[in-house]
Amino acid sequence: MILSKNQEYRYHKTKMKLQTLARYPFLKEAKEHVAKLGLTMEELDKHPVYSAAISLGKQRILELLNNKFNPEKDDKTSQEILMLSYPVARILISQLGNSIVAGRHANAEAEYMHEQLRKEGKNTVEKIKEDLGLKIDDKIEVSEYLKLATSMAKKDTRWKLVNRTVEKGFVKLNQGEDLTLMKEAIRQKVLEPLKIKTTPKSMQKALNELKGEFTAKLEEAKVEFLEERALPKCMTHIISLLQAGMANHNSRFILATFLIGLGLKEDEIVKIFSKSQNFDEEKTRYQLQFLAGQKSNTKYTCPACITIKSYGLCKADCKVKHPQQYYRNKTRR
Repeated sequence: MILSKNQEYRYHKTKMKLQTLARYPFLKEAKEHVAKLGLTMEELDKHPVYSAAISLGKQRILELLNNKFNPEKDDKTSQEILMLSYPVARILISQLGNSIVAGRHANAEAEYMHEQLRKEGKNTVEKIKEDLGLKIDDKIEVSEYLKLATSMAKKDTRWKLVNRTVEKGFVKLNQGEDLTLMKEAIRQKVLEPLKIKTTPKSMQKALNELKGEFTAKLEEAKVEFLEERALPKCMTHIISLLQAGMANHNSRFILATFLIGLGLKEDEIVKIFSKSQNFDEEKTRYQLQFLAGQKSNTKYTCPACITIKSYGLCKADCKVKHPQQYYRNKTRR
């Protein structure tokens, strides 16, 4: 996008609509608008109108995690409350102290905003790129590309640098890939740590309710086809996360390879994974067959305890080096 100096001046001075700021509350202009309301997070629950942002912040998290977040509002007050719900949600997630939930929340926020970006006009998209500090059009500098695409390449090999066209220090992009990179930039922004040591008193109730929500989900989890008492706690925890819709890629891989290594039948493993949110049987069977070496040249094995610890999934000192060793020791007894 090339602008004359006069056009560039007008472009930068144009203020975004309040509705746009409510959709992308991480923007500097959105933060400035919220700051003008003159409310601290401690004072928020005492306000007769804007106190609604606290319950909306909790609701925002739960609806995002369940793909039900659809907050479009037309009136000024509702849009300001929606903007306030974003920092509230980030504080609640930070104080929840669950890295898996935090990761899922960041993914969901980025996914929601990506869907909105696809509907925006070019000028709005360019202003958001500028706010994110991104210089992207049909190409992007290699260093900037690597900051954004490295984590994406772990799930999709087409984002690996070796699979891209690089010319004069720039990576060429296909149509729509600039928005995908923006989505990743937003995800990283949502994941940035907050400088908050304690939960504001105004949000303590919402935080306790969130903790209860996730704890209740974990307690509902059931284990099938296995000697439940023989399972190491890391695996019962992962199965609980799976059934609660909080399992990430690493935990799914660990569980799948653990069950394959025990010799469970594919149908039995599929039944365990079927309790997950957004379950796709065809995709699950393909991935299990791939991990088992039926659709690949490699049979993948379950990581050892030291790796499981590094992912923050170890829940007890089992005095073994591998979770399958623990299970087999228990079943022999």
